[in-house]
Formats: sequence, C-alpha cells, structure tokens
Amino acid sequence: MVKKVKNPLAQALGLVFQRTRDKMGGVSSSRIASSLGLAASHYRMIEAGSALLQPARAIKVVQVFETIEFIPLCQVLVSIQILDSVRGSIDDMKTTAEFLTQADPAIGKTLALFEDLWEVIESGQAGRVARKIVSVGIVDELESFLTTEPVALTAEAIDNFMTPTYQYPITGQLYSKIGDILQGVAPFYLDVILELIDNLRGIAPRVTPGELAQWEQRHRNRFSHVIGIVRKPEVILDVDTFDYSFLWQDNFQKMLIIHRDSPKVKTESILSKLADNLKRRYESERIKYERQLLGFDETINRKLSIEYRKEQAAEIDALLRHRETQMNNLWVYIMTSGYAVLFIDNASVDTEATDIYGTSLAYDETCQKLVSIREMCSDIGFEL
Repeated sequence: MVKKVKNPLAQALGLVFQRTRDKMGGVSSSRIASSLGLAASHYRMIEAGSALLQPARAIKVVQVFETIEFIPLCQVLVSIQILDSVRGSIDDMKTTAEFLTQADPAIGKTLALFEDLWEVIESGQAGRVARKIVSVGIVDELESFLTTEPVALTAEAIDNFMTPTYQYPITGQLYSKIGDILQGVAPFYLDVILELIDNLRGIAPRVTPGELAQWEQRHRNRFSHVIGIVRKPEVILDVDTFDYSFLWQDNFQKMLIIHRDSPKVKTESILSKLADNLKRRYESERIKYERQLLGFDETINRKLSIEYRKEQAAEIDALLRHRETQMNNLWVYIMTSGYAVLFIDNASVDTEATDIYGTSLAYDETCQKLVSIREMCSDIGFEL
C-alpha cells in the first residue's frame, strides 16, 4: 500500500491561518471553527494540514479572516485539491506543482519555493516539513499572495494593451492605450508610475536562455505562432532548455524557423534531428509529456516548418543586428490577441553560458523588425 504524505500546500495554508489568528489577538481555534461552521477538532486538523478545507467554505473564510482575499484563496484551495490527487508519489506531486505554476503563474512564486521542500517531505515527518515550510519562506509568500487584492483588467484592456501586432507593426496607438488604462488613477500614484516608466527607459532587460524558457512555459497557451530567425540551425536542437511544448497547445497554429547557414552535417535534416531529440526527452519524462507523445509525429509535421534561406543572407543579417552588434537568433512570439513579443540573443552551440546575451526588443526596434519579418515570411509563403 502506498504511503501518502501530507499535502504541503495544505500545511502551508494551515500555518497561514495560525499566523492570521495570532494577528487577530490570539483568537482561539474553537472560535474560528464555530464561525466557519466546523467542528473544533476538524478545524485543528485543517490548520495542521491533516484535513482539507473545501472550496465551499471560501466565502466564510474571507468573512472570518478579513485580510484574506476571495480570489487568491479560491486559487489556493483548487491547487490543494489538485495536489492532493497525486499525494501518493513525490515525483508526481513535483510534476503537478510545475503544471500548476505554468497554468497559474500568480501562485507560481509560492510553488517555486517548494523546490527546497521535497526532500524533507520524503521523510514523512510532519513537524520537520512544517518547520521547513516556514524557514524557506513559503508561509510568508503564501500569506502575501492571499492578502493581495488581484488587479482587475477587462478582457478588452488585456487584449488591446500590447502593441505592436504582427499584422499592423506600426500602429501608433501604444501611448493612447496606456493613457486610457491610466485614466482615473490618483495623481499621487500616477506620478509614481510615470517616474518608474521614465527610469526604465534606456534599460535593456537581459534575458538568459533559462529565463526565456520559463517565460515560454508561463505563456505557452497564449501563443498562436512562433517565428525563429537563426544564423546556424544547430542552435535549435537544444531541447534541454527549450521543450517546444507550446506546439501541442490548442491555440497554437504554426512555428516557422528560418536559418541562414547550411547545417554542418547534411546526412539528416534539421527537422528530423529536432524531432528525434524532442521525442527522446519526452520519453525520458513520460509522466510530464504524456500528452505530447500522443500523436507526436502528426503534430510535428503539421505545426513545425524549417526553411534554409541562404539567398536571403543579407536580409537575415539585418534582422539579426541589434544596436550595431551582430546577434545569432531572433524569436518572434505572436500571441492569440495578435500582438508580438520579440527576443534577440547571441547564443550558439559553442557559446559559454556566461557569455550569452539576450534581450527583449524595445518598442521602436520591434516595429522595424516586424516589417522586415513580414516581408520575408511573405516571400516564403508563410501567412497568419
């Protein structure tokens, strides 16, 4: 019989409840239980992480603990239920926690701290786990998440905020859209926001391959197309950092990779090599990539295209130039809402990790490159 450990997220929530009671002047657990309509013994088990608080109690919880917000609490309670379904295996819990982080980045900061917890959980000693939950900052992070009011944006505001788009690279609407969103903000806060934006001007964010891969994971269900313009095709064969799992998202339609130089080894196509590498990785992590392995070949053939365009070397060189520096790879992520996010980097198969430089392009450069990318894709016959 498989021994089940305590649900660590449920334990963390119980510790937050204990801390909140203390901040309320040391209200007894019996009194809290009565307010929630629970038996005192059952509520004590919830605080200990031995019993789960059901989502149906969420409204009463926010009425009793006034600092806890309703929506974050519901997110936590659902996450607890999902984790509890795989409590028989530490590995499955770790994988599920990763999925939850990808599905709901808002709770990701809390779940990321669990990385330091799994080894202690395997010991099965609830006391040690509780102390570790506190010492690595999980209770602090979860409390912050639960007590922070979510920012409310309408669907229209979210869809229309980011420009430029692939279809209309130069819209001239960015500033008016920001202005519309900031209307109604108190002047005191508006001054802080404008100062922050002004301080950020001219600062180019440095993005490592690992950070870009994490960004991909968080946004993978929001991509419709991805375009890669690379100097050497071998760079795309690295599947240890990038797992290409967005290809299997229902919203995703097509990935196009254009390479400037010919492959070093011509006995096998780059597409075949990439597919082989991906399949090997997925099979080595079958639990995580079970969905991708189903219909693997059909998805690769339908959604991934690789083009060798030596005759457009000059155009590719121009696209790979960033601030008078020649880079090696340009990635265009086109979201389902239409807007585009561009990253450029100097990575190659021979580049040391410490020497890799990547960044997300500023607004003006993004507009300029999108115009050229559209022309190149049109020549190839790639249309959105």
